[in-house]
Amino acid sequence: MKKIAVAFLSMVLLLLTSFDAEVKADVLWEPSENFFDENNCVYEVENRTYVINSPDGFVNIYDSPDSAFTVGQLKNGETFHVYYKGTYKDKLWGLNTSEQYIPLDKAEVLYDYISFAAEYKDRIIEERDLVCPLKKGYLLWSYPGSTDYFELSMDAEEAYVRSSFIDEQGLKWYYFGYVYGMRNFWVCIDDPDNSHLSERTVNNPVLFDPADPTQEMIKEAAKQDTGSSTIGSKKGITIVVACICSFSVIFLAAYLLTRKKAQEKN
Repeated sequence: MKKIAVAFLSMVLLLLTSFDAEVKADVLWEPSENFFDENNCVYEVENRTYVINSPDGFVNIYDSPDSAFTVGQLKNGETFHVYYKGTYKDKLWGLNTSEQYIPLDKAEVLYDYISFAAEYKDRIIEERDLVCPLKKGYLLWSYPGSTDYFELSMDAEEAYVRSSFIDEQGLKWYYFGYVYGMRNFWVCIDDPDNSHLSERTVNNPVLFDPADPTQEMIKEAAKQDTGSSTIGSKKGITIVVACICSFSVIFLAAYLLTRKKAQEKN
């Protein structure tokens, strides 16, 4: 009986760990199970942030593009960083570093350095062999006139400039592809530590109203996305398995205690 209980407990623990998702922060991140590779999908590194914009008011998040399990929902206006994007059954999907998927027909890319380069390609000048030292405290921007930046924490004496841009105020900006692990940023070289530069008006998407989805809405969205309205929640499955595990531990402890008492009586 003891051997059976121990074996059962081990099996439950193994099942529980199978639901864990490995999260990696490496810039060359790869999923632990590459759905796109396994299904011969065409995919590529995207590494851009998308904003949810569905006529339904929300989007389901999935374990995989053919999964019957959701791992939650995002409302319109919330963001999802897509590391890889790929096509499965004629539908474009985005994958983040938490190994979660969303259908990209219900999201739109946020304006970023790629959007800026495309919009202002006629005014951006390609630079060759231009080295510009960067100093601690310089501000690194997503694009000239963006609202998000971070501060350089150390000097970079040999930073190679890829391109330059003169903004509407006559300030010169340099674009850098890589410095000390930081990628794809602009520096206003004429005013590098000023956090109050003029903000640029950009064409971000007009969003549908967000919605609090009902279970029926979630099922209908899943039917549109994966072809199946029979869905479940991975979180719910994990909770169930965790409960089974807990009951198994209690059962095993009670069994061992009962056996010990029986042996003491004998």
